[in-house]
Amino acid sequence: MEFNLGSTMRSAEAILLHVQSEQLAHDRLAHQDILNLDTHTRLKHMTLHFLKYAGKIAQARINHDVSTLSNVLIDVFIICLATANTLNVSLGANSSITASSLDNFANKLAELTQLDDPFEQALTKLVITSGKMAKSIESTDHLERGNPRAELEDLIVELSMDTLASIGSLKISIQTEIENRWRFVEKKSIFSRLVSQ
Repeated sequence: MEFNLGSTMRSAEAILLHVQSEQLAHDRLAHQDILNLDTHTRLKHMTLHFLKYAGKIAQARINHDVSTLSNVLIDVFIICLATANTLNVSLGANSSITASSLDNFANKLAELTQLDDPFEQALTKLVITSGKMAKSIESTDHLERGNPRAELEDLIVELSMDTLASIGSLKISIQTEIENRWRFVEKKSIFSRLVSQ
């Protein structure tokens, strides 16, 4: 798989839709159990992932463990991709930023964001946004008034951009790290044997 679209500048949507399609292919291979869940249950599952990662970032902050922070942020972004796919949301559709690659896009987001403490920034954004997501999902259980789907669509774009900005500030090679994470997880699937043949 190739995220680097050459030195040509591309829209955020072109860059992110490519990654979203690769995430969908990964999920079909490695996470068929989750794809088989109904949408509501799948969104609950994703929100639990975000809250789990918030705990890991809090622990990394206590230990000032930048390596763990970096790894967890990659996982957060992967779950952002899967959540956006569940909601049929194009993450880059409303961004005016152009970039040559996913890494370049994240670096540009980082430049636009004030990131004094990467732990605080990542943790605060993740807790607040995933908390709002949990409220939106919970409101569907109670059939509350409002539009929880629209809220979730906005929130996943917000969380994705915040996460990419945090990753960009840490100068992580997102392309490489996502691919490494996908391949590691895919090895657990019996069907990965067919892909490698």
